[in-house]
Amino acid sequence: MSIWVATGISGSGRIELLKELANYAQKDGRQVVVHDVGALVQQECVRNRLPFTDQRILDLDPALLRTLRSSALKSVRLAIVQAPAADLHLVGMHATFRWKHRIIPGISYSDVLLLEPAGFINVVNDLSIAFGTNQMNPKWTADTVPSYSETQEWMIEEELVTEVLGDVVDKRVFIVARRHRVQNLADLFFSTKKRIYLSYPITAIRREDPKLIEKIQGPFLMRLENHFVVFDPLAIKDMALATDQPIPERLDKKAVAIIKARTIDRDFQFIDQADAIVVLYMTDKLSPGVIAEMEYAHRGQKPVFVAFSGPLSPFLEKVATVIEPTIDALMPHLDAWAVK
Repeated sequence: MSIWVATGISGSGRIELLKELANYAQKDGRQVVVHDVGALVQQECVRNRLPFTDQRILDLDPALLRTLRSSALKSVRLAIVQAPAADLHLVGMHATFRWKHRIIPGISYSDVLLLEPAGFINVVNDLSIAFGTNQMNPKWTADTVPSYSETQEWMIEEELVTEVLGDVVDKRVFIVARRHRVQNLADLFFSTKKRIYLSYPITAIRREDPKLIEKIQGPFLMRLENHFVVFDPLAIKDMALATDQPIPERLDKKAVAIIKARTIDRDFQFIDQADAIVVLYMTDKLSPGVIAEMEYAHRGQKPVFVAFSGPLSPFLEKVATVIEPTIDALMPHLDAWAVK
């Protein structure tokens, strides 16, 4: 049995992803229990006959909120002890709250010590989806719902607090896209599969051969997922929001700048949490992003497996562990590395 804490802002789809993972695991003969701390806090309010509404629960006294969260987590710990046969317990909660232009803590060091997690995941959704979900949530008004910029700042805070807590208790933290296929995400918890980051020149391929993107996202990605846990940059589609025309009115220059910075940082984080990167450089067009990712992985002592059919360069050969002209030719190298 293992316990993992799953964080993510409102609108991230955190609890939905955990429930999908639990349903998949059940079909696969495993027992995964999802603990929704937000729902448990509301149950604590009801149990203690505290007047509240979901729309205003964060207006409660801060000390009372901490007490309610502590009670909720104690019930989680009790439920874990009473279900020793479960393969995995997933505790879904906020690391932070953005509420009426304030930041409210959602987890503490003492909470982590109580849960004794084996690790953390921080669930990240598309900016447009997170913003749209929160915009429709009655707990926020048009004046208080976090803007595109504020939503991204909240994502950054949520991730940072999760990583700090992971560092303090010396446990791994993984950034996980809401779109990460649950069949493959289950392998993160239940297998010893190695983890890879999939790198490819998305913009260039989209312009030259959109069907190749479909092939990469379809049969080739599934082929890789048979052997590895795969972190795919296209599982989060924020850059499309910043580059497609017309750009939404709510997306100001600051929000666009944050999208670009977060996209780079997140892709590098995916590389950090991977054991290697697989590069599909199926174009002769220059891709600064792919080049930067290869250099980053190389400096981080990660193997770099490359499918590239163009003329070789000593600069490419310097950072690549293996270069083959086709994806099919690259696969035997990956298969051999997977079992090392």
